[in-house]
Amino acid sequence: MKHYEELTGGEGKRVFYRAERFKASTLMQDISPVISLEEDSFEIFDMSMSGLSFVRPNSAHHEFSADQDIPLRLKLGPEEVFCGNGRIRRIEPHESSVKVAVELTKGYLDIQQLMERHDDIAMSRQIRDGMRDISELVPSTYKSVISDAVYLLRSVRETLTTVEHEMPAKAPRREERIQEIILECEQQALKRWWEISKQAMEIMNDIRHDPDVMKAAKHYTERTLTPELTSGASWKRSYEKPLGYPGDFEVMNYAYNLAMLGDTPYEKFCHRLGTSTGEFITTRMTLVKQKIAELVNKAAKDGRENFNVSSLGCGPAQEVSNFLKGHAQPVSVNFTLIDQDDEALSYAYKNAYPEVVRLEGQATVNCLHATFLEFLAAGNLFKKLDNQDMIYAVGLVDYLTDKRAARLVKDLYQNLNPGGTLLIGSMYDSDQSLEWQVEMITDWQLEYRDKDNMLQMAAHLPEEASRQTIVDRTGHCIVLMVTKPE
Repeated sequence: MKHYEELTGGEGKRVFYRAERFKASTLMQDISPVISLEEDSFEIFDMSMSGLSFVRPNSAHHEFSADQDIPLRLKLGPEEVFCGNGRIRRIEPHESSVKVAVELTKGYLDIQQLMERHDDIAMSRQIRDGMRDISELVPSTYKSVISDAVYLLRSVRETLTTVEHEMPAKAPRREERIQEIILECEQQALKRWWEISKQAMEIMNDIRHDPDVMKAAKHYTERTLTPELTSGASWKRSYEKPLGYPGDFEVMNYAYNLAMLGDTPYEKFCHRLGTSTGEFITTRMTLVKQKIAELVNKAAKDGRENFNVSSLGCGPAQEVSNFLKGHAQPVSVNFTLIDQDDEALSYAYKNAYPEVVRLEGQATVNCLHATFLEFLAAGNLFKKLDNQDMIYAVGLVDYLTDKRAARLVKDLYQNLNPGGTLLIGSMYDSDQSLEWQVEMITDWQLEYRDKDNMLQMAAHLPEEASRQTIVDRTGHCIVLMVTKPE
């Protein structure tokens, strides 16, 4: 507890008390408060008990001047929560707009009351939006497909639950036998699951021209089918995105490890169904690993001593550790792993470094922690590195528009050594596409491309650069391979 003589008071301009100001976006995060003036509304920047400021875009019709008296109506959504008068005290530039500071001359702002009203309105809106029934927009054919999927999953759950309960607790090899039954259920269910997925994709293609219908179908899927699947760890993590972005390195590890995760047989089944859906992650990794080995062997035959490889958006970089485990390297291979997630880099490094030690100087692994925005300016990012003999980014352009993807390909190509190879992977757009499973069930939005789309990414490269596309054996991933002439 302080004594009176320890309370020093304010200094300088702070001698004059000023009501505490609060940034509006911090106080009211769900609904932005606005000030309404005749036909125009302006976003409030900050507020206090005795005043506020708002932002006037340069495109607004209203002009303001210092000491001008104005009527004030403050709104949260459609609801008016304050009415009074004010006088403009200050007008100053704010980013590309103008900020207008107003002193209240009639009335005052009860900040606590406004916050409580904001929370009440936001809660009412959340309840209203959550309970709004938009299912009437969903085609009956789509509802039927979702119903078939739910029926399939519930049949599996009932079967596995019955097996678990009826098998004696002390039965020989009980856990092994249950796992065998899970795998048998998966084998039988997968055929029907892929039929359902194909039917759902056909309907998606029919309705994608109508955003409202697509939104309703996605909402319907997440309310009815997604909860059936998120019993499985692979579906749950993909849907909930605990690291803040989809397809994190742990999701990829699920596909690599194929472990039976879950407490119940049904949870294990759902997880396995998810890893089966993500089988392309493993086949894509294997394709990259084989291409690294092929190019390293070619470099050795050409008398090279070093080979530089970079992975942009590397994730767990399983292909690197798998490649290094294979055998002694014919040339020294130097890997640079680049990712925006330091946890992914840490995992990749710990997985690969023991192999680097084992190879005693025949390999190096370095990690570069970069932001996603730095990925998009890859030309600047790669200036920090020597030119590379191989660069690959097999999961990055899934999140980029065609224009940004083409720019990335151009930037990466420029950082290849003569004879260097560039691999760019993308989700494959075909009648076997995973778009329905990935986007509608797990809310994971990706770009899907066919062979022409992939080749178009390299349209601005020199004519002498060779180009080809490779579709992985699952038919879900396509890779563009570009080779720079020597």
